[in-house]
Amino acid sequence: MKTCTIVRKADGWYCCISMQDDNVPEPLPLNEIKTAVGVDVGLKEFLVTSKGETVPIKQHYRKTQSHLARQQRFLERKQKGSKRFAAQQNRIARIHQKIGRQRKDFHYNTAHKLVKNYDLIAVEDLNIRGLARTRLSKSVLDAAWGQFITILESVAVKCGVRVVKVSPHSTTQDCSGCGTKVPKTLSIRLHECHKCGLVMDRDENAALNILDRALSEVGLILPAGGGLVAGQPVKPEAWGFNGEALSFFDLEKLPL
Repeated sequence: MKTCTIVRKADGWYCCISMQDDNVPEPLPLNEIKTAVGVDVGLKEFLVTSKGETVPIKQHYRKTQSHLARQQRFLERKQKGSKRFAAQQNRIARIHQKIGRQRKDFHYNTAHKLVKNYDLIAVEDLNIRGLARTRLSKSVLDAAWGQFITILESVAVKCGVRVVKVSPHSTTQDCSGCGTKVPKTLSIRLHECHKCGLVMDRDENAALNILDRALSEVGLILPAGGGLVAGQPVKPEAWGFNGEALSFFDLEKLPL
């Protein structure tokens, strides 16, 4: 046993025990990765994968907002320090607790589905604090992308699956087909490249860019034609020139 934390919540006391488990597998070696996916989180859909799969957003807080506001108005009518005031405070705390538990359960279920189907999962390293300062702050905090990514990493560690975080810069603007920057506002939901003619959902385009960056970051690359070779990514050294394997720094063998 490593740590033991005792916490008091709205519905009672909880004991959280952290233990070391030697049965947790090591991360899957790069040469054994057969399936990889990029994940783009958003507010229209909770997430869209590079395979075109979508997970609808739940908006647990939004759906309970009117009920919560009514209970808070009841609290204002109570005399501070009274038993009824304390009971109403506890009632409101239980509503918040239920919202948090529903959200966390949704995050765990989604994370388990991803980890079950893929060996490498690419996500954006988002600045949640910065996004929470925008006019979409309530929706961003309700989606809780930061909590989801933390849960995804913890679930992936238990299964030996790799989670790779990449920079979110221009993942939506860049074309996943040719790399051309295609500026678009939040209201534009379709990616249309004027150079290569690629037309697809903007979130799926971003997920493909996220996957491409993650594979390059860990030392795996996609072939020029797109898709995976023999069902899996390949290492850079496996490319070569005229059938001869080359490393990135073996430039003397390349023709001028």
